[in-house]
Amino acid sequence: MDRKERIFRQLADEPVDRVPMLGGWMLGTRNVCELAEIRLEEYRADPLGGALKANRNLLVDGLVPPAVPDPENLDEIRQGEIQEESFADCDADDLYEYAQGIGDTEEEVLSRRAADLEAMEKGIRDSYAMNVERTGDFVLIPNDWGVSANFTLFAIYGYEAFLEAIALYPDEVEKIFWESAVLARRTNYVHLELIEKYDLPRMMFTGHDICNQVGPMCSPVFLRERYWPHSKYALEPFVEAGIRLIHHCDGNVMPIVDDMIAAGYSGFQGFQYECGVDPFELTKRRGPRGERIILMGGLNITRTLPYGDAQDQKNDIDYIMDATDGGKGLFLFTSNVVGPETPPENQRTAYHYLASLNPAEWKPKAPYPWPWEQKER
Repeated sequence: MDRKERIFRQLADEPVDRVPMLGGWMLGTRNVCELAEIRLEEYRADPLGGALKANRNLLVDGLVPPAVPDPENLDEIRQGEIQEESFADCDADDLYEYAQGIGDTEEEVLSRRAADLEAMEKGIRDSYAMNVERTGDFVLIPNDWGVSANFTLFAIYGYEAFLEAIALYPDEVEKIFWESAVLARRTNYVHLELIEKYDLPRMMFTGHDICNQVGPMCSPVFLRERYWPHSKYALEPFVEAGIRLIHHCDGNVMPIVDDMIAAGYSGFQGFQYECGVDPFELTKRRGPRGERIILMGGLNITRTLPYGDAQDQKNDIDYIMDATDGGKGLFLFTSNVVGPETPPENQRTAYHYLASLNPAEWKPKAPYPWPWEQKER
C-alpha cells in the first residue's frame, strides 16, 4: 500500500496495512541532519531536501506544509508569542469602532472587501502550488488557518482589548466574527477547487487557539451563541462536500469539543494530555454526519517526546492506539512543532514502532496512566 492509498483509505474508514504517519512540524537543524543522516554542510546546501529526507527516514506518509529549520540558526525554536506591550495603544473601543464600519449584509462585506478577497484567493492558489511542489513525493495535507470565523482577534488588538470587548461590546465582537466568516466562506470554495485539482486528501487541518491550559479563554456560552454559528456558516462548503475538518487543539479543549463538532469538525489534532485532554473521550464522539472521529496526534511534544525514554515513546503509541481501537481514524502526528530539545532517537523510536504494528492484529495493552510518572534525569 503506497502513501496516498494509505491516507485516502484511512479517511474513508477502510482497512489499512498500517496507521498513516504525518510530519512537517520539526525544528532543530542538528536533529534534522541526524534524522536525515546527512552532514550540516549538505543540509545548508539544500535545507528543504534535508527536511524531506528526515521525514522519509521516519517513514512518514504525508506532510503538512513543512517547517524547514534555518541552517544558520542551529538552536531555532518556534516563536509565536503575542506580547501585550505590543498592543499598548489598543483598547476595546477599537473593536467597537471597527465593527461600526463593517456593513449589515453579505453583499456589503463582499463589495467593501473585494480587493482583499482577490488577494486572499491569489494567496491560496499560490500556497497550494508551492506546497504541492515542496512536499515532493509525500502527500500534502491541506492546511489553512483562515477557513473559519476568526477567533484570533487578540493577534490584532491584544488579549486585554479583545477580552474586554467581549465583555463590553459582545454584539460588535460577534459582528467581526460574522464578517470574517463571510469572507472565509467565499474563499473556502477556492480550497475545494484546489483539493480536487491536486487530488489531495479530502480533509482540512485548521482551527484557532481558543483555550489555555485550563479551558476556553472566554465563556463557552459566549462562544456557543456568538462564535460557533458563524464558524459553522463559513465551514458549510467543506461539510457539504464531504471534506473532513480537523481542529488544532492546544490547551484544554474538552469543554468545547461538542461545540466544535456541532460547527462541522469531525476530527482533532494535538493533544496536551497534561491539560486534561482525553483521547478516549474524544473517540466516543461522532462527527456531524455520524462519521468516526479522526485524531491527528499521538506524539506529545511537551512531555514524552523531549523527556521520555524509548519505552515512554512506545507507551504513548500504545495509548493512542488503544484510544482509537487499534488505530481507526488515527493519523500519527506531533501535538505541535517539535523543538531542538527533542532527542532524534525518540522520534525515530515512535514512528518506527507504529510502522511495525498491523492494525488488524492489534490487541489492547495494559491501561497506562497518563501523564507518565516523571523520571529524574
